Amino acid sequence: METETQAAVKAGDVAKLQKLLADGVNLDAKDEDERTSLHWACATGRLDVAEFLLEHAHAAVNVQDDAGWTPLMSAASAGHGDIVGLLLSKGADANLPNENGQIPLHYHRVIIALLLDHGAKVNTRDVGGNTPLHLAISEGYDDIARFLIENGANPNAKNNDEERCVDLAKPAFRAEIQMLMDKKKGGSNA
Repeated sequence: METETQAAVKAGDVAKLQKLLADGVNLDAKDEDERTSLHWACATGRLDVAEFLLEHAHAAVNVQDDAGWTPLMSAASAGHGDIVGLLLSKGADANLPNENGQIPLHYHRVIIALLLDHGAKVNTRDVGGNTPLHLAISEGYDDIARFLIENGANPNAKNNDEERCVDLAKPAFRAEIQMLMDKKKGGSNA
């Protein structure tokens, strides 16, 4: 059964949360699945509520539910980048794993898949001519780069500095990119 606090969080009712806090209610209490109000705010995209909980209710930023999920994982898996940024600025641990050994970066891939499923163009370039693959490779996000290539990203795309995505990769990952390209072409190197 949903508590008064959970209802206020999901509705984005900060005024109600302020009243509950003033009345002595512990807004950081856990539910039957060990989730806190911050988990719910992050999962439902309530940035204003997350800010309030962190600033005024002193919510624990790295708290884990019974499956090991943190508020950061909840926000990342739901695609709430603004909340992800807030949590990281408040000290959220980007490498705290859940019970499956996954970290929020694993869920970033889910966000990319959702975007691609909704028509995002995988080879779109920014003002520097960089594609998402350029950025993934240059930041060392090999798992994301692999996923982008598997979904049509062009490893030979050049940015404004004439740098190909594949040229930005570490040598070991360059070989893997070539294998992925060959696999997509049916084993052909041409």
